[in-house]
Amino acid sequence: MSKQNPSDFNKYQALVPDLTDWNNFILRDELLPDLLNDDLSDILYWAGKNLAIKFPVTNSDLPAFFAANHWGTLNKQKESSQKVVWQLTGQPINNRLKMNKDCEFMLETGFLAQTQEQNSGSLSEAESKKKLTGGIEITVVTDPNQPAPEQIANPTVVFPQSDPK
Repeated sequence: MSKQNPSDFNKYQALVPDLTDWNNFILRDELLPDLLNDDLSDILYWAGKNLAIKFPVTNSDLPAFFAANHWGTLNKQKESSQKVVWQLTGQPINNRLKMNKDCEFMLETGFLAQTQEQNSGSLSEAESKKKLTGGIEITVVTDPNQPAPEQIANPTVVFPQSDPK
């Protein structure tokens, strides 16, 4: 369990007086790291991929999806047949980084990887890095020689029947 830091709320309120995205900050950058520890990056990446399966969007709709979820402003920087470089910027990114310079952007990274995989039909992976000039750079690489595995949206989980006695 992390130590109590009574100044975080005041620090955030000073940074963002209307408390926009406070709930996002407290869950993603305070609670989840405590719960997931060393598995945080992997689980957030998987969660992002899972969300992309449940909420498929086209590449052209990605910026609107990111904006609607307060994930930041997403802009395509470069694109080739096998690689797309995205830039994630904006106030939500700046606020998160000011509050916690070690915050993770693997949820967004996984979402972009899975979206590219679904839209291209080929296996795709992504990585993110914080830029010194601000913002996050997310690079998605697609292998056109590897077909994407079939995904099942909203899979049904079947629990075994208990044996009535």
